[in-house]
Amino acid sequence: MMRLEKYIATSGIASRRSAKKSIRDGAVTVNGEPILVPGHPINVEIDSVEFEGKQVEPLAEHAYLMLNKPAGCLTTRRDERGRPTVMELVADLPDTIYPVGRLDLETEGLLLFTNDGDFAYQLLHPSHEVEKTYLAWVKGVPCDSAIQRLRQGVTISSGTTSPAKVKRLKANKDSALAKFEVVIHEGKKRQVRLMFKTVGHPVIRLKRVRIGNLRLGNLPSGQYRLLTPEEVSELML
Repeated sequence: MMRLEKYIATSGIASRRSAKKSIRDGAVTVNGEPILVPGHPINVEIDSVEFEGKQVEPLAEHAYLMLNKPAGCLTTRRDERGRPTVMELVADLPDTIYPVGRLDLETEGLLLFTNDGDFAYQLLHPSHEVEKTYLAWVKGVPCDSAIQRLRQGVTISSGTTSPAKVKRLKANKDSALAKFEVVIHEGKKRQVRLMFKTVGHPVIRLKRVRIGNLRLGNLPSGQYRLLTPEEVSELML
């Protein structure tokens, strides 16, 4: 027996988080009957599962890759308004892959894709505290007390942030711009942008350069590469 959302995730159709939402929204059936509560047990050998009208089949092979996401691209599988999405940048790969987490429209950098629900769950669940490193270019030059507030945690719309590692990389008193390295382990919506906005220094440009031990490196903007087995194993630790 297997939990319904895990079976959907391991099939590569959606992440476990997305699967739970779709179950609650009534978009999943088991043997033709809608299931509305996540955690429903299924027999993978005999039960027939449909996700948003599509038959769910066990996945034969997993895929893992990293993309250097450009600004102006939505992190979603599809957009009703026809705006560019990250899926267009991996269109030559199987359509069962999906982004692991999100980067907002104007944020650049490292974005993972997979069709392995357990891999996505490992990286996204807050209890695993996977570190993400960003480069942030902000308006003005934050003072030492503002930087200390960011390190200790500030209150944003979704709650108080956990302590962050914040390192000033480049700035001078006459500059209109400062550059920082920021390391967080949470995934609050627009977190880094809202953190700096709270201390009075809006982010001008934001780029994610590391997840766990995986670094973006010199991968060109808009390009992707497959992860090595060693990189996948390290991210799953």
